[in-house]
Order: sequence, then structure tokens, then C-alpha cells
Amino acid sequence: MKYYLFLISIFLFLTSCKDSPKTAIQTVDKTSGIELLADQSHPGKGLLEKECYTCHNPKTAQSEMIAPPMIAVKKHYLKKTNTRDQFVKDIMHWVKDPSEKNSRMPGALRKFGIMPYQSFPEKTVSQIAEYLYDNDIDKPDWFQSNMGKGQRKGKGMGKRKGIGECSGNCMGKGKGQCKHMGKVSIDTLEKYKILGKKYASRTKAALGKKLMQAITEKGPDGAVKFCDINALPLTDSLSLAQGAKIRRVSDKPRNPLNKANEKELTFIADFKKTLTSGYPAEPILDTTDGQIDFYYPITTNAMCLQCHGVPEEQIATSTLSLLDKLYPNDRARNYHENEIRGIWAIRFNQE
Repeated sequence: MKYYLFLISIFLFLTSCKDSPKTAIQTVDKTSGIELLADQSHPGKGLLEKECYTCHNPKTAQSEMIAPPMIAVKKHYLKKTNTRDQFVKDIMHWVKDPSEKNSRMPGALRKFGIMPYQSFPEKTVSQIAEYLYDNDIDKPDWFQSNMGKGQRKGKGMGKRKGIGECSGNCMGKGKGQCKHMGKVSIDTLEKYKILGKKYASRTKAALGKKLMQAITEKGPDGAVKFCDINALPLTDSLSLAQGAKIRRVSDKPRNPLNKANEKELTFIADFKKTLTSGYPAEPILDTTDGQIDFYYPITTNAMCLQCHGVPEEQIATSTLSLLDKLYPNDRARNYHENEIRGIWAIRFNQE
């Protein structure tokens, strides 16, 4: 009897193993024809988007790039790497010491210059590199390479419901008119959202390129001096060139001219709640005298903290002294990573 019970228990154990659910992400040989699926739960994915896409964003137009897209970085490092461990070590070595002798991308070096040093924790860089090696990542539509025709196109610019209050629920099943913005269809709202993001992206790229150049040449102190003299005039010139009024405003401004008004403070508070809840932020749209007002959050990353982080921790003593001199009433400090530092407030004509 005991023998039969033993056989039954063995049978139940084996069948339960056979029928147990398999994990969504499976390890495969890199040389096989099996395409890896992106592991949405990997911490490196969020870190890649938060820390790297500030400069390496695959959705940025080619003419506006201030650094090579991450798919290009991955391609060049894979050329001289046979193992995952070596790939991770090579990426970490570059981030720890970005210099001409350590560069694997001479073309990018000539075009963009040396990447400014940033004090990322080793674990952060390691998780980003591991995610890069293990997963397919988004690439720009303009990017051409021999990495394979199966690479999926970048995400994020397709049709999505929801812009601020205008989630589309006021229009039934995507039909009719939006009661929040008058006779405006969902397709039109999507068009305004994309247009507003384009204005913000172009301005961010132009400011970022100059800012990175200042950091590379003179460190964070150089970045502070650049912003003091050039940030507002450069933003104004970009506004004129694009036919839109572009502003960056904050509830904790460094420059008093960047102080948010009462309406903008409400939107900043809304974006902070959205970030805390874990939901992705969507632009908020409003109309004023036949013009579109576009609002979108500005979030902090590791590079921002060199001038906006905790004094004497992320902000160096010399930088702190310069900030005190230039901005006696500075409030734009004591931020941590992935916090709302302000918003883009952009006004353009309604078509």
C-alpha cells in the first residue's frame, strides 16, 4: 500500500511541474534565431528611460540628437563583446571614465564630443547594461543598421486615449466632440499633444546640447553660468523660430522669471500626484483665445542633481557658492531623482 501511495505522489509531483506556468521571459542563446522579448519588469528598463533617454532618446529627430541613440551604443559594444558579463563591464567602464581613449564610437565622439561624467551608482549602470544586452530596445525611425529587419519600431507615438482631462470618455467611443475644448475631436487632440511634445523636445535638445558642452568644458559651475546668461534668451529664440511661446516654469524656481502662476501650480500638483501613483504622465491641454496651452512635466535625473540636488552631497561646494551669488532666493534645490521639478508651458495656434 505504501508503495502505491509513493508512486501516486511521484506522479502528482511530475504532472504539477509539467503544468506549472512558464515565465514570460526565457533565457536564450544570443546566436540562435529566437528574438528576445523586452522584459517589462526589469529595473534596467525604467533606469534606461529615466537616466539615458534625456540625451539618447530614440524618439528625438536625427537633427536634434545631442548624443547617439542607445541602439547605436548597443550595436558598437556588441561588436567587440562575446559575453554578457564583458558587455556589462565595458559599459560600466565607459560610464565611470568617459574619455577619448575609452570610446568605442569615434564617429559619435567627433559629432557629439565626450559624454560628461555623471556619478551613477554602479548598480544603476549594471542594471541598465544588463537590460541592454538581454532585450530588444527602441530605435529611431531614421536609424538604419545591419542589426536585423526584425527590430521593432519605437513605441510611444501611436494613438493613445487621454490628454489631461480629455480622456475621450466625454466623446463616447472616440466619436463626437470634446466638451472640455469645444469642437475638438480625439484625433485633433492627439495632433496637438504630439505638436506640443515636439516643441518641448526640440527646446530640450537645444538647451541640453549647450548645457552638456558647458559641463564638459567647465563642470557644473560652467552649467550654472550658462543657464544664468543664456537659458532664457535661448528659449525665447527657439520660441520665435518655432512660432510658439515656450516657457519652463516651477513651483520652486531658481530664477524668479520661471515662477509658475496659479493655474500652472495646479497642473504641477496634478503631475506630482500622477507620478506618485505610478501612472504615466499625459500632457494637459487647454484653450485660450483660440490658442492651445500645452503643459508637460519636467522630471529630474542624476545629471540634474549636480545643480538641483542636495547641497554638499550632489551639489559641490563651489557650485553652491556660485548659486548663492547668482540666485540669492534660489529654491530649486534638494531634489532627488525622478521628481517633478517644473513643467513645460507652451502656447501655440489652434488649427
